[in-house]
Amino acid sequence: MFSLIIKNIWARRKRNGWLFAELVAVTIVSWVIFDPVIVGLYVRNLPMGYDVDRLCSISLGRYYEGTPGYSTEADSTLFEDIDRIMYQARNLPDVESSTQLLGFSYPGSSGVSMSTYVNPNDTLKELLVFNMFYTPRTDFFKTFGIQPADGYTVEQLEEAILQPNSILLSENAVMDLFGNERDNLRVNWPLRYLKYTPDAPDNEIVGIFKPIKLYNGYRTIPVAFNKYNKDNYYGTNIPAESFILIRLKKGVNMDLFIDNFNNSLVRQLHSGNLYACSITKYREVLRDLEKYDINQLRIKYVFAGFFMICLCLGVIGTFWLQTKVRKKDVGVMLSFGGTPNYIMRMLMGEGVLLTTIAVIIGCLIYLQYGFMEGLANDYFGGVSNANSFLMKNSWIDNFPLHFLIVSGIIWLIMTIVVLIGIYIPAYRISHIQPTEALRDE
Repeated sequence: MFSLIIKNIWARRKRNGWLFAELVAVTIVSWVIFDPVIVGLYVRNLPMGYDVDRLCSISLGRYYEGTPGYSTEADSTLFEDIDRIMYQARNLPDVESSTQLLGFSYPGSSGVSMSTYVNPNDTLKELLVFNMFYTPRTDFFKTFGIQPADGYTVEQLEEAILQPNSILLSENAVMDLFGNERDNLRVNWPLRYLKYTPDAPDNEIVGIFKPIKLYNGYRTIPVAFNKYNKDNYYGTNIPAESFILIRLKKGVNMDLFIDNFNNSLVRQLHSGNLYACSITKYREVLRDLEKYDINQLRIKYVFAGFFMICLCLGVIGTFWLQTKVRKKDVGVMLSFGGTPNYIMRMLMGEGVLLTTIAVIIGCLIYLQYGFMEGLANDYFGGVSNANSFLMKNSWIDNFPLHFLIVSGIIWLIMTIVVLIGIYIPAYRISHIQPTEALRDE
């Protein structure tokens, strides 16, 4: 049958030439439309690395001089008041745990802090790491649901970073920096230090945790957790950058809890000049921070959906008409004993072969653009280029694998669309009587 398919395609080369050109052009446009959408969908469906579903963020208000409830003495105990409100929230009946979010850099925060860390045994190994800050012994990891790695426990992570210049490092950062040395980290723990700038003191790694995502639209990133330095920020960013994060118990209805909190529980959380003023689902906090990226992705979805409609209408319609005019050929084959199933396989095989060759040519043409400009990536992934053949954290960064995966998806979409355009008319003309197919000849 394969040889017959090739002969039929060649015999109809003038008609198939236009189909082929159309499929090549559609393939190139498909790359432009689908590549960022495929990458965006993949990244957004990666796990966050912590459990967002039962998290709520409580924002704090503050009494200032001249307002009712203000206390001059309480201005010197702001951090102690945050601790008290955190414990008050933890004691609420439906709350499993709570912690405090201070500063501007933590999972889902509005800002980031970055440093370049170096493997002390191989100074050529440098890694850009996102610095995040937390207060030890506040159930930070338990509340977020960040998982420890390498045999550590959540309790050990909470206690580990009490010494100066000690850090917690994400597992992917450890892999990138130490590679095969990773298995010996626990054995030689006191000897393992990372210097993040030439003049900075060494940092001792005192714990490892599973990778996390900063936002839902970004992949897991190398992260180092540092102790929040209250002495450097005392009073200046409270309560603007101060929140209480709570995790609800399993089975608690979050919407009902929020309604109950706003109606009555909010009045229970206050200390000194600080008080709880509102509560928000943490997933909504992340969504607000990603609003611009989400809107951009929605625009891409709209373009992709519109293109899919045009693709289906155009390609299906073209192949539908081209298949219907094969009625005479089908009649001849039926008169010589051809079966409907054989004829349908032949017609669909022609479409698949023509589509496959066109997609290969179209992808190779787009590849030239990819070599120069790179393929789609997420925000923190940069741009994967043709010289980046080393596998990094994901297939997105691996240029050959990225190209093959997206090309395969485009081929699959194109093939399905073409087969839809062929199948229905092919089924109809292959199930008619030969005399009816040839009566106009």
